Amino acid sequence: MAYPYEDTGLRILSLRKNQGLTRERLAEMADISVQFLADIEKGKKSMTVTTLRKLAAALHVTTDYIVNGSESENNASEIELINLCKTMTPDMQVNATKLLRVFVEAINNEK
Repeated sequence: MAYPYEDTGLRILSLRKNQGLTRERLAEMADISVQFLADIEKGKKSMTVTTLRKLAAALHVTTDYIVNGSESENNASEIELINLCKTMTPDMQVNATKLLRVFVEAINNEK
């Protein structure tokens, strides 16, 4: 049975549109050509794992979601935290880590 590239392409297309990204912008974010992205979205071409990871990062989803259409809540939350950290300066990351540790400790003490 052949892999359904069309399903993967439609998920990428849907995510891109829902996030208000142009094909040009997403292609730039994933470091691929606009034509290659168009072919992926139409299910005409497959992609490497590297390209899959870049698209997932740009779209703020897991690779599992792009490939299978599902992801666990834990994975989605982890990706959101990682993406938030990527927007911070190193000093901000240190402070965010300290705050998160305090928060986790407080939650664990409530149990």
